[in-house]
This record gives sequence, C-alpha cells and structure tokens, in this order.
Amino acid sequence: MRRREWMQKGGVAALSALAAPYVTKAYRPEAKLDCVFELSVISDEITQDFARALEVASKEFGLGYVELRGLWNKNIVALDEKEVAEARKLLAQHDLKVTDVASPLFKVDWPGAPKSQYSPKGSSYGANYSFAQQDEVLERAIAMANAFGTKKVRMFDFWRLEDDKPHRDAMDERLRDAAEKAAKKDIVLVLETWRQSFPRRLRSAAQRSYRPHAPERCETKGGWNL
Repeated sequence: MRRREWMQKGGVAALSALAAPYVTKAYRPEAKLDCVFELSVISDEITQDFARALEVASKEFGLGYVELRGLWNKNIVALDEKEVAEARKLLAQHDLKVTDVASPLFKVDWPGAPKSQYSPKGSSYGANYSFAQQDEVLERAIAMANAFGTKKVRMFDFWRLEDDKPHRDAMDERLRDAAEKAAKKDIVLVLETWRQSFPRRLRSAAQRSYRPHAPERCETKGGWNL
C-alpha cells in the first residue's frame, strides 16, 4: 500500500500505532501529539483543499507540523503572493508549522543520459519543470521556505538511472552547487529517499556531493511507503 492509499484508509489509527514508541501521551482528537520528532504529513496526501487538509492534520491526526507540496492543485513553487498569504493565515488558524517545502527541485531527467524508466510523461504533483529551469525552481523554493518559516527545502537526485556512473560526477557537482547556493541563504537542502530518484548507493549523493563543502547543508528525508 502506498502512502496516499494509507492516508485514505485509516491513516489516523496507523499513525497512532506507528508513532506510539515516540509519543509521550496518548493520541486524542483535538489534542496535539507530544512527539520527540517533528512528525508531519504532506498536506496534499490528505486533500488538495488546503483548509480541509490542515483541519484533518491538526484535529484528527493531532499533528503540529505539515509538509507543503501541493495546495489547491498548484505546486508549492507556483503559488502567488495572495495564495501564500492565505496559506499562512490557515496555518496560523490551525496552529500548524511547516517542516519543509517539498519542492520538485531536480525531479527531472539528467540531460545527455538515457531517459529514466521512472520519468513521467506529464506533470508530477503539479510540477513539470525542465532541467534548464532548475535554478528558478531553487530560487522559488527558497522564497517559499522563507515565507513559511522553515529552513528546509526538499530536492531530488534526478530521475533514477540504471547506470549513473558515466554521469555521476557531473550530477554530484550540480547537487553540490545547489547546496552551496542554498547555504548562502541559510537553507538546508533535504535529499528525498524516493526509490524512483534516489541513487542506488546512499553515499553517492548524500556524502560525496556535499562533503567537505557544506556538510551541514545536506540531510536525507525518508517516509513511509507501505
């Protein structure tokens, strides 16, 4: 069962059970979980209706945080000023904070490499940006992180290749460059551990791309994919 299906089929009960070892008080509707982690949910995994998603996350799941990817059928990096203002107002109303901006940074094919079997034909979660647009995506993601009070921006390691060795050094350099640009604006890039884009070897991107240049500017991000 994938994460979206899990959310739709009894996510509250599953969340309580999975979080139990790390929660210091029992889950109750209308009460926030007292968790040692910044436990969150991607809001559009609940619904694209952002107000409703926040209501569920806060009141039914008892969470204090959400991750932002898609709102009102728009990708987070495509929101305009009015939409950002409305989203911030709704977050405040539900007493929710943002863990990170789940941007589509580097969720693209690597130029010059064979097309990945995981590369979608159309948009992915409201994003369909080319490789040439990735600097713009990074800037927009940083702007959204600042707007929503977080220092973390999610990124990918391009669509996964069966053999990335001929391109790995160049790919790592591109990731390193982005990490350094983000670091100058006090932003941490969070590497998504999604199998469609994550490299076969964890150290390939998470270590070689950032050390010793900006070790404090790289994290890895995981989630349930049941």
